[in-house]
Amino acid sequence: MNFRQLAFNNVKGNWRNYKAFLISSCLSIFVFFMYASFIYHPDVVGGNISQKMRVEKGLETCNYIVVLFSALFILYSNSIFLRARKKELGLFTLIGATKGQLGRMIMLEQMILGCISIVIGIAFGMLGLPLFFKAVSAVLGIEKALPFVWNGKAIAITAGVYLILFFVLSLFGLWTIWRLQIIDLLRDARKQRVEPFSFTWLFLVGLLSIIVAYVLCFRVTFMNLTVYFLPIVGLTIIGTYFLFTQGSVVLLKALQKRKSLFYKQPNLFVISNLVYKMKDNARFLFVVSIITAIVASAMGTLYVFFEDMSGKVVDHTPHAISIQEKGVNSHEVVKEETLQSLLKKHNFEQARKVTLKEIPGTFHIKWMNEDREFDIRIISEQEFNAEARKQQEQEIHNKPGIGTMVVLDMMNELMKFDAAKPFTFKVQNQSYELKLNKPYTKALFNTGNLFVVNEQDYAKYAAAVPDAEKMMYYGYYIQNWKDTEALVKELKGHIADDKKENFDNAILVYQNVKENGAITMFIGFFITILFFFFACSMTYFKWFNDKEQDRIQFHSLKRIGMTDQEIRKIAVRQMGAIFFIPILIGVLHSGFALYTLGNMLYLDLWKSGAVIITAYVLASALYFAIAQRGYLKHVKS
Repeated sequence: MNFRQLAFNNVKGNWRNYKAFLISSCLSIFVFFMYASFIYHPDVVGGNISQKMRVEKGLETCNYIVVLFSALFILYSNSIFLRARKKELGLFTLIGATKGQLGRMIMLEQMILGCISIVIGIAFGMLGLPLFFKAVSAVLGIEKALPFVWNGKAIAITAGVYLILFFVLSLFGLWTIWRLQIIDLLRDARKQRVEPFSFTWLFLVGLLSIIVAYVLCFRVTFMNLTVYFLPIVGLTIIGTYFLFTQGSVVLLKALQKRKSLFYKQPNLFVISNLVYKMKDNARFLFVVSIITAIVASAMGTLYVFFEDMSGKVVDHTPHAISIQEKGVNSHEVVKEETLQSLLKKHNFEQARKVTLKEIPGTFHIKWMNEDREFDIRIISEQEFNAEARKQQEQEIHNKPGIGTMVVLDMMNELMKFDAAKPFTFKVQNQSYELKLNKPYTKALFNTGNLFVVNEQDYAKYAAAVPDAEKMMYYGYYIQNWKDTEALVKELKGHIADDKKENFDNAILVYQNVKENGAITMFIGFFITILFFFFACSMTYFKWFNDKEQDRIQFHSLKRIGMTDQEIRKIAVRQMGAIFFIPILIGVLHSGFALYTLGNMLYLDLWKSGAVIITAYVLASALYFAIAQRGYLKHVKS
């Protein structure tokens, strides 16, 4: 038997060990190949596809991320496999195999697994390409889906990148083998377990760090994010590390002292083993927990941009179309007759017209630690309240000498108005002062920086500004605004290029945000799924690192009279603790991360966060149900 045959036999004999590794590797190659197939598709390279540059850059960036995490995953997997085979490698050394020969055998095994992964990944990628192209065409709004083509460049790049990756990472196996001694290889499996020890005070420090990080999450805003980001991340990482390295042993030993719980079958065996397993795997579980938090937070963020941001756009543009013009009755942007005829042509003659006469002014305020001048539009509370009643929103009632700023979402953080000081502004270069009420935070018009004042004050400012200098706002409320795309596009054609900035609409802005969200969600979906498999597979490999010890333990339990069902219950609870504890802590971290994001963007993310976290936990449970059956079958054999 030569080394090539020996390597093939080893791969075949350890197939169950390598199964999860192959699935995860094939998935990463599958994703990389499909993204590369789109980037190098002839219609994309030579055509004029909407959003082409943005999607190409997004997919290229994702491919770099896929390769980077694939490298880390393969490197970690290889170290687990070598550690689990120390006794086998020691026996090879004992019968005369040199380190060079062992290294050659390991490299052959790695390359065989790599080649199998590449072939399967590209094969499934080609099968999935038609569906992938249909999906990406739908997201980009391409009427005719990209056709399936034999893309030799994508195949060559995918195969080349991953062949180099598998070869380079297999060299680390050589380095590991070169450092090992035969006595270490043979004794490794017979090492006695040392009683785990821990420091309660370090556990309390870790718990306090996480609590402080969570409390700080409630204080984060858009303006102070840079101040709180590093402390929150640092405290969370430190706290999670101590929670696993110290807290797991402290809590499990505390459970051991509760005799009524500890001596209840099967807790005696489960808790006793978990004390050692949690301590041995503490650093690994910490890493899985942090990866889970990152993946779940990324999935939540993508879902937010896909689902919630479009709703925010609708809230900020309550009128389907709006026009701002300088001068009363000037109609310099578009003629009133043209607008009315277009509304009638597209069957929107019932649209409710809103007219607002604005007094232009300016004010100074601190913005990003700099004194900046901003435009302001002064309007009467009578006109404002008329629209508020139509939209069934809260009205504003100011006393003379008092005004209310309309400030939306994060602008409350960027523009800090001091209600204790008089608000100074200019109209026609004349300075005025008013006291400020609490800002109004609901958009009733498609315009910002509105300042609502009492009728008496408004009349004074209006008298100082000629009609030719006043600003007119014309808005049209259309209930079925999602059907206004044709109207908006035709109306834009009647507006001069230098006046288009004075025209605003809901539908095109909504579509742009929705399209960007769909592209981001589409690109990131495969990446997050890939990371999910990586995180779960790492735990699966960790089980296999303890398989010989578990096999001996299960056989011992069977000899003392335990049934297979009782042994299975013990094993499932042990594996479940190792598998789910880091996941649950990770999704808890991600829940607070999503809350912080929602607080910054003034979005209610509880619903979106609950959907993502629930989906992640259910997917993890499904993975566990499948993986634990395969592992237990392997241990019993």
